[in-house]
Amino acid sequence: MTLGEVVFSVRPWQQEFGDPADPTALLGVAVVDRLLHRSDAPGALVVLADRRYALTGSVLVVGSARQLSSYLRRRGVPHSSPAQGAWLRRVLSVLTQRPTS
Repeated sequence: MTLGEVVFSVRPWQQEFGDPADPTALLGVAVVDRLLHRSDAPGALVVLADRRYALTGSVLVVGSARQLSSYLRRRGVPHSSPAQGAWLRRVLSVLTQRPTS
């Protein structure tokens, strides 16, 4: 998968995805690493086998580090509660240190 082919997706969390705090596979792709675990609600930032990232919780957001960062800056952090905003700022901090493809 090249940068131009990275698919970005946002959808409500569904029970069939499993535990948002500890997913094993998302959208048919294995989770290979958990970078962050949310302590105040079920959620995590994970790396998928196809090198995309996934943010789990009440919604599932999947894409490159750049795509997730852009989405969170535009739609996530500004419209969040204080607890959600703190979590998303942690996620942004980690994503900005990751490869962008």
